Amino acid sequence: MQEYEEPEATAQGTAEPDPERIRQLYEENRRLRKQIRHLKAAAAAKKKAEFSKLVFLGVSIVTIAITVFSCRMIWLTMDTSALAYLIPAVFAEMASATGFYYTKAKAENKIKLMAASGVQPEPHNFDT
Repeated sequence: MQEYEEPEATAQGTAEPDPERIRQLYEENRRLRKQIRHLKAAAAAKKKAEFSKLVFLGVSIVTIAITVFSCRMIWLTMDTSALAYLIPAVFAEMASATGFYYTKAKAENKIKLMAASGVQPEPHNFDT
């Protein structure tokens, strides 16, 4: 048996399309397109979060948690002395994390814009 079958010729010498074969190809095409859509969606969903974003998110969650906990404890104990030390320390950490995150994002955006403009990033381009 041959690997490929030769189409049957008609009286005029041209091959007639087989409706069953066309339907099979159509179904296979639909199946492959659906599979490609699923693969693209899975690839988009599996993008790994950047470490700096995870650090920023972690610091934000801790800041909110400590603030809520402090407010709750102040309500229960009617003592605000802990706020003098706890809240400034937590918000200083949040400010540091925010500053570093935005500085990193600024540098990354600058590199992307330079690459789009065809300019080679140099260390002196980032001295501000």
